[in-house]
Amino acid sequence: MGDASPRDESRLTLLGLLLAAGLAVWLLLEPQLIATLPMSLRLPLILLGVATLGAAFAAPLAMERVRRVPSPAWRLGALVAFTLLLAGRSLSG
Repeated sequence: MGDASPRDESRLTLLGLLLAAGLAVWLLLEPQLIATLPMSLRLPLILLGVATLGAAFAAPLAMERVRRVPSPAWRLGALVAFTLLLAGRSLSG
């Protein structure tokens, strides 16, 4: 597989940043999505959220400096997975 161009990486980073911002606002408006879970389920979901949102928000800072950060595709994939978990939780409750 070929490397993505810097322009493609920038677009994925921007998309991830926008999705992370939307998720952060959603969780501020509806904290019960996570708060009502038992601790055995809540803690892994909190850790996943911290990791994915943190990586998305830090990505623009690390784009040129550090190459050991996850690729934009992996960050976006983790954000989509976290979004689907929250959406499933929202629809089931």
